[in-house]
Amino acid sequence: KFNNLPAMSEYKDEKYRAALTESLMSPDKDEVDDANKKTGRFISHTATYRSTLMSKFLDAIDDAEDPSPPATGKYTVRVKGEARNLPLVAAKKIENRARRWMVLTAWLALPDNKKFDAPSYILDNGQVWGDPKDPEEILAGQKRVKEEKRLISSRKRIKIEAMEERGKVSAKGKGK
Repeated sequence: KFNNLPAMSEYKDEKYRAALTESLMSPDKDEVDDANKKTGRFISHTATYRSTLMSKFLDAIDDAEDPSPPATGKYTVRVKGEARNLPLVAAKKIENRARRWMVLTAWLALPDNKKFDAPSYILDNGQVWGDPKDPEEILAGQKRVKEEKRLISSRKRIKIEAMEERGKVSAKGKGK
């Protein structure tokens, strides 16, 4: 649906595409009536962590024409339910993590939610939003530093083992 946004839509910008990942979507549940029978509608519960901008973007996506309608021509109606206090999901892949613009600052400031203000949950927005670097660059740099430290550590270990073989090392912690 992103590609079917109107040409003049403020949301038809690649910087918004990061929000279209499954881990950030609302959970939909079948609506049931009083007799506990399915009504043929879905209830969609938004997360309370969503920023106003994120909500407006997703509303625009929902309003866009579906590029591949169901073969029957009948859509399942989606009804907005009440917002729920859903947690952010930790993700290994960068593309599955939330960006700062997607998360309500007030929600993140709550004591129970401070744990989500970590790179495994939320990344900076990136250059398209005015940040100096993209999250991918920052994480690649951190990974590179970690690898360099590992190499230095392994070189030290090899050097110490060589010294031990030659008998040049005294008891641990003791100088010669």
